Amino acid sequence: MKRLYTIIAVILLMASYVSAQVVTERCWHLDKVQFLEHKQDFWRTHKMFSTSARPYSAFTGGYYNLTEVQYGFGLGLVNVPYSNHYAGISTINGYRFGSGLALGVGVGYNQYNDGYTVPVYADVRYFMGKQRVKFFLAVPGGFFLNFDDFNDYSRVFGNPSLGLIVPVAKSTHLSFSAGLLTQYTISKPHNRDSFINMRLGLLFGK
Repeated sequence: MKRLYTIIAVILLMASYVSAQVVTERCWHLDKVQFLEHKQDFWRTHKMFSTSARPYSAFTGGYYNLTEVQYGFGLGLVNVPYSNHYAGISTINGYRFGSGLALGVGVGYNQYNDGYTVPVYADVRYFMGKQRVKFFLAVPGGFFLNFDDFNDYSRVFGNPSLGLIVPVAKSTHLSFSAGLLTQYTISKPHNRDSFINMRLGLLFGK
């Protein structure tokens, strides 16, 4: 009889062990499935949040507007009219082709130490790289018009410059550049004046 009880006890212990092992394996499997589901949900939510909350635009092409304030100080002979310094504001509307070349037209107002001019010009610039902060080369060129004395105070100008844009919000970049502005009088003899100028503005675009 004791042997029978011993056999029954051993069988019950083995059954309990097997049952516990099955339950443990089942729980481990369920925990693993739940962990994977939570992991997928986390990365899906993180991706959606990151995409929707991203405040910056890559600015990779399409229409753009650039509005700038600028200041220039004269080089060389600066005691003749329209040669000492100037301050101005301008706006450019154009189109960017892909991630590099951009073409636009601009208009503005410049106030010199001796009078004013109205810039009317074309703007060619090239943005370099694919990083968020981009360097660019710009070559604005056209006419400085003076409607009080067109022949004596109007100018032809070119302004090659180097600058960079920094993203500050969605589809908005801060633009800064510095360059050499050279202007020539339209009437003969053609007088030349040069300025080191700096531009600061906001670039709006896709």
